[in-house]
Amino acid sequence: MNLSLQASIKKSLNLIIHGLFYCPLLSLSPYASLQAKTVLPSEESTTNTQYNAYNYPISPDRANIEYMQIQLLGSVALKSFKYNSIPVYELSGIAWDNDEQLFYAVSDEGFLYHLKPTLINNKLSDMEVVFATQLKDANGLPLSGKYSDSEGLSIINNSNGEKEDSVLVISFENKPRISRYSPNGKMLSSVQTPKYLHKKKYFRHKNKALESVAVHPKYGIITASEYPLSSHPITQQTIYSSTGKQWNFPASKEKNSSVTGLEVLPNGDVLVLERAYRNPFIPINIKLRRIKLENCDNENLCQTETIANFNGADGWLLDNFEGLTHFKDNQYLIVSDNNENPFQKTLFMLFAIKSGS
Repeated sequence: MNLSLQASIKKSLNLIIHGLFYCPLLSLSPYASLQAKTVLPSEESTTNTQYNAYNYPISPDRANIEYMQIQLLGSVALKSFKYNSIPVYELSGIAWDNDEQLFYAVSDEGFLYHLKPTLINNKLSDMEVVFATQLKDANGLPLSGKYSDSEGLSIINNSNGEKEDSVLVISFENKPRISRYSPNGKMLSSVQTPKYLHKKKYFRHKNKALESVAVHPKYGIITASEYPLSSHPITQQTIYSSTGKQWNFPASKEKNSSVTGLEVLPNGDVLVLERAYRNPFIPINIKLRRIKLENCDNENLCQTETIANFNGADGWLLDNFEGLTHFKDNQYLIVSDNNENPFQKTLFMLFAIKSGS
């Protein structure tokens, strides 16, 4: 069997496996019929799509907006299309620029997008792609191969009242590293990290490296690997700063749980986005937890608090949520990576953390 045929068969099998997992017809939820009736828009190529997204309620009763410690503020699914011939899919990191009133997002393939949200009555109702480009290396060449696997995204100078001075901070997985970028996709500089964060041999799996990144006002750039490093207990996750400081916290009890997103809360705690799945027949689990960096024991094991715990088996219409960012006030947004799979969706969910939480 020739190599091209082998590669084609392998990709088809991966799509089938991921499709089975996310396919609404096989959901164990009693709401599967509602999800199955969702019509997927056809793919289109455009440079000026006014309505890129459509309403997609994800809560079990499609109406309840209060859940645990959060308030749901709307969720939309992004249509499948191309912007200036660049496919819009696999969004794995997202960041809000308050000065420019734009979201930035990166994909697993090394693409960078600018997105403009529309809110009606303080609820997310649309998400429009207004710019797309490929990330470039220090020489101005498009990233390719193992260097293009951009995963986490954060931002500097996004709310200082000055325009055109924002700096994107991007973490990469296949070739683990963190770099600073301009909003037009040009690499500015590398972020120095401990050697165990930029060599694949230290990670538990080659595809479980630097999935997330955030900028902390006190500790600088922070990141986490999807799974604990190979030298660490599987039951303990760790947040790392670029200066070498570490904070540990208990790994989620859901099997195969991984850290996919980080954001800093106003008091300096860290909000962690976690995703867990086992196989195509067990619904996905998405969790948001608060890690209290200033409340840790002598072994640097920090206190945690669950903000929300979504389980597909309870009727939540979830997907592969990987990106997390602060929006404004007590509001945050998460985005899902659709794995370039027609059975999955690119979802944006806006929510508020309740006061006092």
